[in-house]
Amino acid sequence: MAKILFLLFFACMSAVGSLRAEPRASEAIFAYAVDLENKNDHVRAATEFGRYVFLARQGPGEEFPRLEEAMYRHAVNLAHTRETDAALRAFAELGAAFPKSPLIPQALFRMGRVYEQSGAVGEAKQRYQRLAGMGMDTEFSALSRLRLAWLALRQPGEEEKAREHLNAVTHPKYADQAKGMLKGVEALPNLPYKTPWLAGTMSALLPGAGHLYAERPRDAGFAFLSNGLLLAGTLQAFSKGISGLGAALGAVELGWYSGTIFSAVNLTHKYNQRLREDHLGNVVGSLPQAGNAVGVEMEWRY
Repeated sequence: MAKILFLLFFACMSAVGSLRAEPRASEAIFAYAVDLENKNDHVRAATEFGRYVFLARQGPGEEFPRLEEAMYRHAVNLAHTRETDAALRAFAELGAAFPKSPLIPQALFRMGRVYEQSGAVGEAKQRYQRLAGMGMDTEFSALSRLRLAWLALRQPGEEEKAREHLNAVTHPKYADQAKGMLKGVEALPNLPYKTPWLAGTMSALLPGAGHLYAERPRDAGFAFLSNGLLLAGTLQAFSKGISGLGAALGAVELGWYSGTIFSAVNLTHKYNQRLREDHLGNVVGSLPQAGNAVGVEMEWRY
């Protein structure tokens, strides 16, 4: 009888142990995924977080208490691996499963960054604008305003939009950065731009002069020599009575001369564009990225 009672007790304890094994296993999966993420092994981290999410959908929810966070981190790690479509689907699934999650602002911002990096600027703007107007999280609203300002600055003529977004940033963590960017925007009209029509006029008067003005000395030397040789050949042909050759060389020189003028104008535009981009690059060099804020936001969850 005692032996039977012992066997029953052992069986009950084994059953209890098996019931508790699954939660411990889920915690182990989550901890392993976090460790991989901390080591920047985003491929395997995405796989492990994905495994956690898959198992959570198959079993009782109480055994997987971190499903919400696992879904978010699964999407984040997919984004790190440049799995754009999979990452966007994962973020969307988080929003569908937990529409009131405190992670929604982070997810929206991350989605914007994924779209932005993939070249879908319009989609990125939609996410940033939605987040900026939600009022759920002032920090991520400020981050979105900064990104919207940067995207506006990348388009000449949209400086006023950039100012509006930057003036709307009041979060103390990013207010100084917004003010710094505003100063950079105000400095744009005062940059030492070149004048395209002046470059064209200079090249018309002396081929190569416009290129030199655009700070392209090699192009200037080539333009001067090539036009000089063609003009000299044309004049020499006519002087020796070879009018057919002179006319042909003259036609070539006329086309080359016109191209030299247009080239100088075009190079001046490129110079101004590069000057603007370099200036803006310095202005937004410390612009916060997604990871900077997300890491702080999630620190308490570990």
